[in-house]
Amino acid sequence: MQILSLILTDLKAAIAARAARDRTLTVLLVAVWGRIARMGTRLERLIALWRAGKQLPVRASRAGLVCARRNVTRVKFPTAPGWLRRRLGYEVAAFGSQLQHLLTEAECAEFLAAMPQAGRILRPLLRMLTPDPLPELVRKVAPVVPGALVLADPAGVVVAPGIQFSGV
Repeated sequence: MQILSLILTDLKAAIAARAARDRTLTVLLVAVWGRIARMGTRLERLIALWRAGKQLPVRASRAGLVCARRNVTRVKFPTAPGWLRRRLGYEVAAFGSQLQHLLTEAECAEFLAAMPQAGRILRPLLRMLTPDPLPELVRKVAPVVPGALVLADPAGVVVAPGIQFSGV
């Protein structure tokens, strides 16, 4: 798993070199560089915990909670698959394929199975670098709905999610 650290370090070096050459992209690339540095730090921490045999508790979803940081300006990154590859071209194309190849190795599959938090870190990185679909290992798992809720209204029409049936 040391190769992951090397891939991210080389990717940051390529981004820094391009940011120094192309002043129109400097603000965006500095933000991307910082984001990749944070991803690398988080991944290295998870790898160290995994090797030590420890696990982080799975945290509850924070969807719908109000963020306490009101005055923080966040950089809006593009969302199209492979956007960083399209902006920087051949300079970062190899790093996406290296990451995809790393995900096919057995040690990485064991790591991702033991630490599902790593998939949450790797998904945006792979989306930045490759236009290809995400590998199964890092794809977000849809939550299982225990059963569809069926409601009946007083007029006799049964309403199911997305479908309406008239009462018989």
